[in-house]
Amino acid sequence: MRERKVTLRDIAKKAGVHYATVSRALAKHPSIPESTQRRIQALAQEMDYVPDPMLSALSAYRVRLRPKVFQGSLAWVTNGKTGDELEVHEIFNLYREGARHRAAELGYSLENFWLKEGGMSLKRAADILAARNIRGLLICPQSVAGARIELDWSHFSAVTFGYTLGWPALHTVASHTFRALVSAVDQVRAHGYRRLGFVLSAERDVRTFHIWSGAFLACQQQWPKAERVPLHCPKVMNEKALMSWVERYRPDVLISSLHELIEVLERHGYRIPRDIGFASPSLTTGPRPVSGIDENSFQMGEAAVNLLVGMMHRNERGIPSTPHTLMIEGTWQAGQTLAEK
Repeated sequence: MRERKVTLRDIAKKAGVHYATVSRALAKHPSIPESTQRRIQALAQEMDYVPDPMLSALSAYRVRLRPKVFQGSLAWVTNGKTGDELEVHEIFNLYREGARHRAAELGYSLENFWLKEGGMSLKRAADILAARNIRGLLICPQSVAGARIELDWSHFSAVTFGYTLGWPALHTVASHTFRALVSAVDQVRAHGYRRLGFVLSAERDVRTFHIWSGAFLACQQQWPKAERVPLHCPKVMNEKALMSWVERYRPDVLISSLHELIEVLERHGYRIPRDIGFASPSLTTGPRPVSGIDENSFQMGEAAVNLLVGMMHRNERGIPSTPHTLMIEGTWQAGQTLAEK
């Protein structure tokens, strides 16, 4: 005869509490004191309690069927010199709009929160967020790579974007940068280009954790030496130095996220794509359709909210012991800056 499974009510009876208390304690709900959580969790382990996956799925299904009602607020946290510092960047705005859209679908509002407003200290920032009952934080990309945010993270669930936050190591949503660059290279070579020149600033290379440059160099090792063009990765992008590099190495196509290089090339008499092609690993909108990778930034914002709200439902707060990175695939857009195949 199969042994009966241990239930929440069995644990509650032995612990001398209501079964709802057991459910909240096992979910690490903040309404249950940590000492009680530890006692009930230890008792559940001692009794060999195993959650029923079918009941969990049924509970999740019932939650999805409920009409969406206001759940609370999430914070869109910026840490730059000004509160709107990132608004000049289209990709970051798309992160926010995607996050706002998905948050609304799940019943949350998204509030802007600038950590340095009015000389605010990080302790005061944490107090204000707690007073507003905001427990979910979306940490924007940092203006300086390797930035630290010495907030008391123990009260918050938090997710960041990309690779610029040096500390703490939070769960991250990012573009699949390596695959995006490799995909762009494959598309460019499929158009018949062979001398691929890659241009990025040293600062952007650091912000992308050297993934773009690493991916390009990895691809380059597979090509004949005659087709290998050295990276152009200066500390400061300079038109004269760029054109000197172009004239010296004669790439037949440039790969770069710096779309303004198209105008630089045209000022020097190059016709795009007749004389030289151009492709981007990170597309933004502009006066002409550029060939390259759409990083699906809006979807990255949506994915960040999905991750964050899931953490909040599981009461996962503080700095994770094992940070996860969720990478979003990009999509190739044909554009008009490469010659026809």
